Amino acid sequence: MADPPALGIDLGTTFSVVAHVNDAGLPVVLPNAEGSPTTPSVVLFDAGHAVVGSIAKESLATEPESVVQLVKRHMGSAWTFDYRGVSYSPDHVSALILRKLALDAQLLAGPVSQAAITVPAYFNDPMRAATRHAGELAGLDVLALLSEPTAAALAFGYDKRPAGATGVVVDLGGGTFDVTVMEYDGNELMVRATGGDSYLGGANFDKVLFDYFVEQFRATHGLDINDPDALSLEECTQVSQDWLQRATRAKLDLTARDHTIAALQAAGLTLRVPVSRAEFLNRSRILLDEMTEKMLDVVTAAGTTPREITVVLAVGGSTRMPAVRERMQDIFGVAPDTSVRPDEAVALGAALFAAQRQLERGGALTMAPGAREYLERLSVTDVAAHSLGISVFDSADGTGSPVMTALLPRNTALPFAAERTFYTMRPGETRIMVPVLEGESTDPELCRRVGEVIVDHLPTGRPAHQPVQVTMQLDRDGILQVSAMDVTTSTAASTTIVHTHQAHAEAGAADQAVRALVIG
Repeated sequence: MADPPALGIDLGTTFSVVAHVNDAGLPVVLPNAEGSPTTPSVVLFDAGHAVVGSIAKESLATEPESVVQLVKRHMGSAWTFDYRGVSYSPDHVSALILRKLALDAQLLAGPVSQAAITVPAYFNDPMRAATRHAGELAGLDVLALLSEPTAAALAFGYDKRPAGATGVVVDLGGGTFDVTVMEYDGNELMVRATGGDSYLGGANFDKVLFDYFVEQFRATHGLDINDPDALSLEECTQVSQDWLQRATRAKLDLTARDHTIAALQAAGLTLRVPVSRAEFLNRSRILLDEMTEKMLDVVTAAGTTPREITVVLAVGGSTRMPAVRERMQDIFGVAPDTSVRPDEAVALGAALFAAQRQLERGGALTMAPGAREYLERLSVTDVAAHSLGISVFDSADGTGSPVMTALLPRNTALPFAAERTFYTMRPGETRIMVPVLEGESTDPELCRRVGEVIVDHLPTGRPAHQPVQVTMQLDRDGILQVSAMDVTTSTAASTTIVHTHQAHAEAGAADQAVRALVIG
């Protein structure tokens, strides 16, 4: 009996999409229960129930205290959404979204529980681990985590089958921005460099229009809705949510039109605000410049130049903005390819990757022989989005200053493992904590601390300069494992990574232990 095809899930910041590979071997989007190909990543807590999708989004203006959105920006952090005395972590909120997506997909695809879930390329270990955990909480067997630009490139490659091509994926979603440079060579897709920004997306462009609305309303009526004395908290929240939705609508209008009008209301006052595409472009220029800088940085990191790029893919609904596409063409000299729908490309690629993982596991899938052969031969090589290392003291420079020593450099092909020996700094140490950092600076203060590994219960009376072996492994899904071992005693380390938001109780011990290891 054939296995049901696994789901490919694009768990987006503002909208999510689900797809699978059909019997013909083609990836197709599965509409939700409401018949829409996209589901708003918004949750409404209604007494003892959680409502996900369009109804939740529509409730933002009337019940903002009960609605949570943009939760993806908080993955891997200590952030919580509090409702009636219960705190919901980003994992739990995301699990509610994933559960809705899976249940709706099963209406068309049957009883399927396996899935590949996409994440932004820049997501670090805590963020990726939180996403996997959310999938597990939703009752899914998570076959893989796949970077969103890689998924989009996979969907394009499956359709076009390019060979010997260098491509770039520019993925501007509702709340995130990713850029990835990759090489196509038949059935092989090799990522060369990636980068992104977790706080740059379509929502930022919405905010540009929102600020313009505030400015125009204040100039006409003398009322500033951002002034805490102008409106009550409840009124301010409701008006802000309403205006943000109108800003989104205006942005979409300006994709197809040169002018639009937004009708605003606040405190019994009304105003019709005309907005031109030229005005929107002028006010969005700083965001476009940020995008340009990040695109050029990733291209440089890939060891190529913009004009050597032969394929440019526009992914994410926000790349529909004319100014974004014009900026992409200006940089690369190639018109963005949108043959795969920008807001569906990631889910379609994830579905292909999920099918490939099923076949790799020996799954019995029904599909056309040519499609099966392609997926069985498919090879996808992703890279580390960030450098990973540990904080140690550098005795070689004569100052003993703390440094971030990278074991896994940024843009290293995955999977990857590295091992290095460091040395204890003081005599008598019975407990060693190895701080794990992420970042591109040698200054530990400018890096993000993602956890630590503890070597404990060492014998007393040890001399200084005892070797400690540190090993880092980053698997093909970008999940990090770190271990440490005291070489002299062969005492194995604790290998559990305590993520940053869980580590505050250990802060004092960590500050002391950070001085325990030195280089050489």
